[in-house]
Amino acid sequence: MFKLKPLAKVVLAASFGWVSLTCVACLEAKAEIEIEVSLKERYLWLKDSGAVVKRYPIAIGAPESPTMPGVYSILKKVKDPTYYSKSHHKVFPAGPNDPVGVRFMPYFKSAEDGKVYAVHGTAWPRWVHLRAAASLGCIRMLNSDVIEVFDQVEVGTPVVIR
Repeated sequence: MFKLKPLAKVVLAASFGWVSLTCVACLEAKAEIEIEVSLKERYLWLKDSGAVVKRYPIAIGAPESPTMPGVYSILKKVKDPTYYSKSHHKVFPAGPNDPVGVRFMPYFKSAEDGKVYAVHGTAWPRWVHLRAAASLGCIRMLNSDVIEVFDQVEVGTPVVIR
């Protein structure tokens, strides 16, 4: 089981780009658990010590806002995130109809424009079922799937995108 640092007992509020985050777990990373993403196949694999635990369908970035390959790590874990749309000047309340779904795990924040890239749920499961290139660069998962992954990973878990 995961060990919480003392700081994790305190709920932290933070602002992380265009998504308001509340840190629900600040955990020590376990190197055995890893997230691997195939942009070509459009699947996310949850791995433990290199062995596949489970495979999940995903939607990736649209051609005009691609998901960038690389090696990253989970920066935060956010349960029931609140999404703010800069283009619509609207706050979407937490829940399954929130554009980022019910869980949000940022893995990269751009130094150039401050944009945050994350593994998250979605209000549009059809795009995930189609394994479409439809997001703004994030990795979208079905809400039920992202809850499973969220519960298995920790802050610091590697995210390998190929």
